[in-house]
Amino acid sequence: MVHFRIITKENLRDILHLEVHEEQKDQVASNAASIAQGHYYEEAYFRAIYHEDTPVGFFMLYIDVPKTDYQVWRFMIDQKHQGKGYGRAALIQIIEYMKGLPDIKEIRLTYVPKKERGANLFYEKIGFIDTGIDKKGEIVMRYPIE
Repeated sequence: MVHFRIITKENLRDILHLEVHEEQKDQVASNAASIAQGHYYEEAYFRAIYHEDTPVGFFMLYIDVPKTDYQVWRFMIDQKHQGKGYGRAALIQIIEYMKGLPDIKEIRLTYVPKKERGANLFYEKIGFIDTGIDKKGEIVMRYPIE
């Protein structure tokens, strides 16, 4: 249903134009900021999410093998493509990819708590477990790897 592509000069503009709904913009950094940041962290692994030949989203992982610190750092599906199952399909593929990383015991992510349209229900349905609030006021979730 979805696949991932490296972001190149040929598809960069398309990925930069992907946006979440207005009320979700405080939930995730822009793709431009994420791509820039990803180029300066060797732990960053980022890709565009495509359905067939259409870009529908973006993700960035934080992979620190020596510390066995594995996180979904950024994850977004464009507002025009939400509710079509692309986010679920992409996150399940990401989890499967990360299961192959050395000594992985869990995958973590954080999100900003919201009263409406919060990310928690989406992540919980996939198997992430709420572990509480971090020092930045974000909710930390973990996906245990057996």
